[in-house]
Amino acid sequence: MNIKPLLFVLASAAALAVYAADAPKIDEKRVHLVLEQYETTGGKIAPEQKAEVQKQVLQELQRSEVLKNAALQAGLDKQPEVQLAHQNFEAQFYAAQYFEHLKKNVSVSEEELREIYARLGREVKIQMAAFKNSEEVQAAQDKLKKGMSFSDLIATLPEQPASPPDFISAQMLPPEFATALDDMDKGKITDTAVKFQNMLYLLKITDTRKGNKIPPFEQIKDRLETQRKDELVREKVNQLFAQHGLTE
Repeated sequence: MNIKPLLFVLASAAALAVYAADAPKIDEKRVHLVLEQYETTGGKIAPEQKAEVQKQVLQELQRSEVLKNAALQAGLDKQPEVQLAHQNFEAQFYAAQYFEHLKKNVSVSEEELREIYARLGREVKIQMAAFKNSEEVQAAQDKLKKGMSFSDLIATLPEQPASPPDFISAQMLPPEFATALDDMDKGKITDTAVKFQNMLYLLKITDTRKGNKIPPFEQIKDRLETQRKDELVREKVNQLFAQHGLTE
């Protein structure tokens, strides 16, 4: 019997065993977190595939850990540009985590959702006037107080955006406009200018009517809740920015 090939096979197997033993240890919770995040974002894993997917995730995490350790051994963490990139990534990472934290901790009542749904059924005709700064807004409001009509005001302003020509659901407008129009009746003008895309707008509702092309409440309840939570999160974030002197 030629023993050399057998010794080569045994030596190779031993080498592979050593290599496998050197694979980084990964906490199972990290693997489960990846799977949970995947499923939270709409991904589906069939029960019979879960073990194989877990194995693949584990291997990817191990590969990342090997490369991270190699980078540290190479001293990349000491390089100024790498440190700066890491700081940027860390800030963006925690910013995203804070957004998710806010989403989990805001709530919307059934009553508020039904109020939002009721407003969905309302269609409005609006006029809009755009301004570059608050001084222009104040001058326009002074003219309105003195009796100038909104239509005449628009006619005096240069480079105005076209107002929607027909009835439209307020929810089809930009969220900033929809929020401003929520509690307004026919003939009313926004008390304060609405900021949108670096411009300030005064809005007027010229007519309203009851729309009839909306799905049943239960069919769109979850979507309305998600949208409202997103609005509340944006409000909280903007308040936080304002507290630190950061405004658009």
